Amino acid sequence: RRTAVDMSIAELGRRAGVSAAFISQVEAGRSSMSIPTLYRVASALGCSANALLGASESRPHVTRAGSGMTLPASSGKRTQLTRLLSRTGDDARLESFHYVIAPGDDELEWFCHGGEDFVYVIAGSIAIEFDDGAVVELGSGDSLHHAGAVGHRWVLRGEMTAEVLCVV
Repeated sequence: RRTAVDMSIAELGRRAGVSAAFISQVEAGRSSMSIPTLYRVASALGCSANALLGASESRPHVTRAGSGMTLPASSGKRTQLTRLLSRTGDDARLESFHYVIAPGDDELEWFCHGGEDFVYVIAGSIAIEFDDGAVVELGSGDSLHHAGAVGHRWVLRGEMTAEVLCVV
């Protein structure tokens, strides 16, 4: 994608807020990126995150229990491995993720992107913090629909693991 838009590794790194060395490692398959970084790189390249994740499929996509592409939710050592539930490709208009957030996991990075987020808490409790200072507390069965362009992150509440579905 980077070479198709005639962008240097250094320029992509600058636009996405990461080092050129990191971009080089990802392109060589020696590193992976967190979901927030994936969205920044996609934005810098003028495409969707889905477009960077793989080929398009026009037929229905099934993700079986325990399967699906996993992506790190942050760049720390104890990050959650978020499971991508939806298909990928240039024509995919939504992304759905299954998060399991356990006590002791790394704090999620601040995140903003185009579009909207729909968050549904399956189990446990989280708070969604916004960079304008607003905080929304969600428990099991609660949901929130918000603009993705506002900086946000999730914080686990309590000592119980939280299970969350997010559709972007």
